Amino acid sequence: MIEFRQVQKRYPTGQLALYNVNLTIRAGEMIFITGNSGAGKSTLLKLIALLETPSKGDVLIDGTPLSHLQARQIPNYRRRIGFIFQDPHLLYDRNVFDNVALPLLISGMPATDITRRVNAALDKVGLGKKTKSYPLMLSAGERQRVGIARAVVNRPTMILADEPTGNLDPELAQDIMHTFAQFNDIGVTVLIASHDHGLVERMQKRIIVLQRVEL
Repeated sequence: MIEFRQVQKRYPTGQLALYNVNLTIRAGEMIFITGNSGAGKSTLLKLIALLETPSKGDVLIDGTPLSHLQARQIPNYRRRIGFIFQDPHLLYDRNVFDNVALPLLISGMPATDITRRVNAALDKVGLGKKTKSYPLMLSAGERQRVGIARAVVNRPTMILADEPTGNLDPELAQDIMHTFAQFNDIGVTVLIASHDHGLVERMQKRIIVLQRVEL
């Protein structure tokens, strides 16, 4: 379970990204976070991933404030999370297999386990036959799927996606959302920040609307 308790985030520039957010997200939920530009959608996801820390208040995971984690515990915590961006940030000099394998190589996983995990992740996103292709050989939707495969290859319990369909046409965007729904069906908690209200409403999941605050 994810809890926000009176969370505020103000950046050093003075920008107030979030103000007094109280929120509970149950394990296994699929939730969409919407709101105008500057309303704090990306910031909310980054607070969960510990890419940012609150200025006030607490973010708790399963009852434990993230502020209580020691520095050596943070890498293990982040391995529970698959983070997906609008731009998947692929390495264009490496093929699909190597891009997806990167997190496992960094963690020191044995080669046989890496092969099994990567192939399973690519099969899950429908790219099992593209292992030797390079990013420039893929469509935009396929590149985003590679980014999703890389994010889930560690078998995270939580997926955080920040505008993952922002660069895609409506049909591809719908396909990507259904890919997220498939992970949610097997128990993964999924949070997606999106400004595409029509697409979000069609998914018929819980929606959290953030509003920009000027203080």
